[in-house]
Parts: sequence; structure tokens; C-alpha cells
Amino acid sequence: MNKRYALKGFGIGLLILFSVQHCYSQIDSLARNLADTLRNKILVDDIPRVTFTDKLMYPHRWYVKQLLRPKITDRDTSYILNAKRNLTIALPLSQKFYGFNLHDLKQHDRLKFVPNNPYLIGFNFSTVVLTFGFAPGLKFGARPGRGNTSFRDYQLTLIGRRVITDINYQNYTGFYEHSTSEYDLTLRTPGAILVRPDLHVLAFSVNTLFVYNYKKYSLRGAFSFTDVQRKSAGSFMTGVYHSYVKFSSSDSTLVTTAFRQEVSSILSQLTSVSVNTFGVSGGYGYTYVYKQMLVSAALNLGCGGQEINYSTSDSRTHAMPLGVSANTNAKVAIRYDNLHLFTGIMATYDNNYTFNTGLFNTENYIGKVEFFIGYRFPLKDHGRRVLKALKLIDY
Repeated sequence: MNKRYALKGFGIGLLILFSVQHCYSQIDSLARNLADTLRNKILVDDIPRVTFTDKLMYPHRWYVKQLLRPKITDRDTSYILNAKRNLTIALPLSQKFYGFNLHDLKQHDRLKFVPNNPYLIGFNFSTVVLTFGFAPGLKFGARPGRGNTSFRDYQLTLIGRRVITDINYQNYTGFYEHSTSEYDLTLRTPGAILVRPDLHVLAFSVNTLFVYNYKKYSLRGAFSFTDVQRKSAGSFMTGVYHSYVKFSSSDSTLVTTAFRQEVSSILSQLTSVSVNTFGVSGGYGYTYVYKQMLVSAALNLGCGGQEINYSTSDSRTHAMPLGVSANTNAKVAIRYDNLHLFTGIMATYDNNYTFNTGLFNTENYIGKVEFFIGYRFPLKDHGRRVLKALKLIDY
């Protein structure tokens, strides 16, 4: 009896051992197949792997090779030509605009605070590996008699086939102030201004749009240099946006003595105002193409909620009830583009307006006008040679 149980247990043990070995064999086979697949994907014969330098540079060389290989796209290439695989160099001349306005609901007055921005000469560089632009400190054209403005202003536009995202960051110190009331214009020289080196603004905003007809319409073709719109097309868009602004004075109230008689008591005591907004938007973009001329426009209107906090000269902080805000995002461009040489002018504008009851409304906007000229150097026939000259590859 015990012998029979022993034989039965021995048989079960052999069965378990065989099953484990078979399972291990299957796992080992799957692992080998996976390793072979990864090896075939990662290891490319025409990329050297002999020396230590070769092995160190291999990931970078492999990445560049993947970027240069032919890719399948679901877009209609008769409408959109992708120029990302060119070496694109552009020289932009631009001026940025920023402003913060206080609307007095009782006195029907508007106080405008504007920095004294100069013109900037920049540089734009684009290859299959990266795209960036910067202004190397070449600036001129600040308006005389309106003070000096120190600023950090970063505008980043992420333009994909379906989604475009504008990210803005402003940090300005030094504004000039003027009023638009009837009272002001009758007692003062029209356009009279006060220089305010004590004013400071910190602003951040994100605006994301989804393009529906992305197979035939390209926002990149309209407002960047990586695509070229070859036939007229348009698309509806929807999106979301967020904005935060804090406007403050370092040593006095926002409204100085010269304007206090024109505004209500609340505005005359303000030392800072912060505005936080969220919302959704919708609109339409269109590019008209005539031979080698492109005229593009996109308009999106948004609506959302806003939260406003403000401080007064008695060092107290106040919160206004949640309210409604409106957003306008507009882009316009005119460009000549023969697929190599391109030149034109482009303008962008983003405005956020808050609606309150009884006290004051706020408005902040950012705009940019840019003239540009550039050239695309094709990488298709001479790509390896150009990339070697740029030290992006070295084999």
C-alpha cells in the first residue's frame, strides 16, 4: 500500500517537474524571441559599434537614424507638406506687447498700465532633431519719456498635428500709466502718462486647442515654419485655457495721486490685484493659398470662471465673489513660401477679460508682431553631410 502511494507520488512529482521544465522552456523561448526582436530593432548594422566612442555615441546615432527614416503619415500630403526634415534658419524681427487694465465700473474710467517694450532681433533654428529660437540681446526702439522696463518674457508654442499649446510667462518691472476717461482728456493733454518704475507684473497662461481637420489643415503650416499648406483648408477647434496674473506696486498704490480724483475709492486704495481664470474655448482657423502666397487666420473665443483677490493700502486682503471671464485668442499671418525661401509677417493676440458687479473689472493681454525671413536647406540628398557638419552625427 505504501509502495503504491510512493509510486503514485513519484509519478506526480515527475509530472510536476516536466510541467515546470516545459513552462520554463516556453518562458525561455519567449525571452529569447523578445531579446532577438529588441536586438533587431536596436542594433543597426550600418552604425559602427567597434570602439568605445562608437558604443558611447550609438544611442544618439540610432535616434538620428530613426528621425531620418521614411515615415508613414495619415495626413493628406496634397494639402500639407512636412518640412521638418529640412535645416530651417529664420531671422525674426519682433515686438511684444503686454498690458494690464483696470475698469472702474462706477466712474466709467479705464486705467491702462503698459511696459515700454523695445523691438527684438532674434534667431530661429530648426532641424529634424530640434527647434528653438532666441533673441541674443539685440533690442532697440523703446519709446522715449515712458520709463525703462526690465522684463523676462517667454513664449513657447507647441504645435502638433492635432493639438496646439501656447505657454506664456511674463515678469515685468517698470510701467507707464495713463487714463482714458472723459474727465482726464478735458483737463490734461490727451495721452498724458505717468512713469511707474515701482509696478510689477507676474503672469502665466496656457492655452490648448484641438484641431479637428488636421489631415488637411495645419496650424504649423499657418504659424510656424515646419509645415507648408499647399491647398486652402480650414478647421474648427476647441480647447481649454488657464491664466494667472498678479499686478502689484512695491512702494505705493496702483493708482497714483494724479488719477485718484477720477476713480472710485476702492481703486484708489489698491496695492495689488491677482486674477486666476479657467475656461473652455472654441473657434475656427483657415489658410488661403494662392500659388506661393499664404494668408492664415485663426480665432478662438472662450468663457470660464475667474477668482480675483486684491490688497489695499491698509494691508488687508480681499476676495471677490467668483465670476465670469472671457478669453480671445487670435492669430494672423501673411507669408510668401516657395518651399525653400519664406518671408512674411505674423501677429498673435491673447486677451482675458473678467466680469464683476459693483467694483471693477480687470483686463490683461499679450500680443506679438513679427516680421521674418528664412530659408530651408534640404536634408534629403545631403542630410548626412549637413548633420556631420553640425556635429549631430560623426560617422
